[in-house]
Amino acid sequence: MTAPHDNRLITKAVIPAAGKGTRLLPLTKAVPKELIPLGTKPVLEHIVEEVIEAGISEVLFVISEQKTAIRTHFGDGIGSVRFEYTFQTEQKGLADAISYAQDFVGCDPFAVVLGDSIIDTNQKILPFSRVLNTFAETDAAGVIVVQKTPRDEVSRYGIVKPKDGIAPSFPIDGLVEKPDPADAPSEYAIAGRYAFDPTIFDYIRRTTPGANGELQITDSVGLMLDDGAEVWCVALQDNEIRRDIGTFESYFEALQIEINKNSNPQQ
Repeated sequence: MTAPHDNRLITKAVIPAAGKGTRLLPLTKAVPKELIPLGTKPVLEHIVEEVIEAGISEVLFVISEQKTAIRTHFGDGIGSVRFEYTFQTEQKGLADAISYAQDFVGCDPFAVVLGDSIIDTNQKILPFSRVLNTFAETDAAGVIVVQKTPRDEVSRYGIVKPKDGIAPSFPIDGLVEKPDPADAPSEYAIAGRYAFDPTIFDYIRRTTPGANGELQITDSVGLMLDDGAEVWCVALQDNEIRRDIGTFESYFEALQIEINKNSNPQQ
């Protein structure tokens, strides 16, 4: 890696939070899934604290017209950190959601942090901070957090293809959305944190509907790789785990962990 470049320091983050949360009905009938409690505060508040701790000073929430409660909850910002909001009129995939951030981003590099994805860690440097650091220290057009996943579960995720091998951070030369376990290029699944330079918007415009008929950001990153751009990954360590708040099973698991942390604050 090279020394950080000032023009690669990321201070803007996009938080997609427009999904309908249908797998958490009826809990999400009146409350956005991002605002359901996780311990003593909503899921999304944990995520906002994470991005602020990493040095982000501007946040754009991509929400739907049914999720104005998110804007009511967070308002215009916290301290010197400014919040903005935009509406995704139709949920057509993560790449589509990110495309709504182009005016907010302008010519700056930026981060994407999924609004329903928590990363538990006991490391002093957050995985998200390691993403920002890796972006600043390399010439990568994109950086992605990945998590090692059991081989029989890789068909549920986007899986990356390492270029030279696995390390705490490493380049890739391909990725596959929800591969058959026998065909998966690795066991490392994309885990809900990204950094991009603004060229990603060009690749999103070139992206065609993929899995589930949606515009998948994995396909956009694939086009980026096809053009010869560098894409790096930051691997979660053994004591770090990403938890999606997308099903009751995953929500209850994350909630129990948070309850245990609050009951044993020294851990």
